[in-house]
Amino acid sequence: MRLLVTSFYHYDGDSNGIEPQFYYLCKVPEMMGHTVDFFDFNYMMKSGVEPMRRLFLSMVRGGSYDAVFIATHRNEFDQETLAEAKKHSAIIAWNSDDEFKWDSYSRERVSWYTYMVTNSATVYRDQKAAHPNLLHAQWACTGFWDGLSTSKDIDFSFVGHAYGPRRDQIRHLKHSAGLQAFGRGTGRVPDPYSDQTGPKIALKRWFWRMTPKSLLPHDLVEHLSTISFDAVNHLWNRSRISFTPLDSSSGNVLQIKSRIFDQGLSGSLMLAHQAPTLNDYYEPEKEYVPFDSMEECADKARFYLRNESSRRKIVEAYAARTRSEHLWSHRIARVLRDAGLE
Repeated sequence: MRLLVTSFYHYDGDSNGIEPQFYYLCKVPEMMGHTVDFFDFNYMMKSGVEPMRRLFLSMVRGGSYDAVFIATHRNEFDQETLAEAKKHSAIIAWNSDDEFKWDSYSRERVSWYTYMVTNSATVYRDQKAAHPNLLHAQWACTGFWDGLSTSKDIDFSFVGHAYGPRRDQIRHLKHSAGLQAFGRGTGRVPDPYSDQTGPKIALKRWFWRMTPKSLLPHDLVEHLSTISFDAVNHLWNRSRISFTPLDSSSGNVLQIKSRIFDQGLSGSLMLAHQAPTLNDYYEPEKEYVPFDSMEECADKARFYLRNESSRRKIVEAYAARTRSEHLWSHRIARVLRDAGLE
């Protein structure tokens, strides 16, 4: 099958990190045997929104694509552009964050696409009758980073962006359970030259390591502390327990985050907020460990750090469930089938 994937390559516009949906919607279909072209609408928009839309339509018209996957973000494509694109291919929107974005964003756009994929089971249940072109596919695991046999040299970690309530949560768990946090806003800044070589790079690396990070401008530290998705997965693979907060970035709701599935083959125990519908995907206390408060989270982290056999049993069940039900290859195959394309 021939696919065009429309998303952006750099995470949140930061050249230090690759957008995870590039792996989900582009690299996984390639691994499945599909022919995939990639259109980075964020990069193409540097010349303006309208030129980007014209280039997109030119690709769709001439590409003979069976389907076009669009990772919805903001207002990259208008109704007129998508109406023209639908004449040439099945245009499939892949939504995220519908737990709080459905009413303000997704609802008014669902008819613009051939199909719209929502990640929210609740939205799908409540809206399918009104919108027959609505499909459901939850987040999933790529399967590219298997850490079950990786040595665990980090006891308890958080990897990601510390926004909103996460900052206080991380601070509490650092003091009460020894949490190590990595990523934007955590104060842990990765070496920006770690994957480069050469004498000039060696000098820059020495200077970077010798400069106290407290002397760097705050916005620079925030920017450079974005971690690539590859590095994120390697940190999960090294962690015995992964703190998995599920607070939304807005709306004050608990939601199903991609990290729930991303960590599935890491060999790390998922210690997660007790979020609505999470138990539909993983069984509590058997495939993951839930918590309702930071005190309970710290208590459970300390318990499983003392009880390796119990931790390992849950980790192995978590991985088995992920591998059998929650890979991106499962999600993509189902969407193509439900759209009548396979």
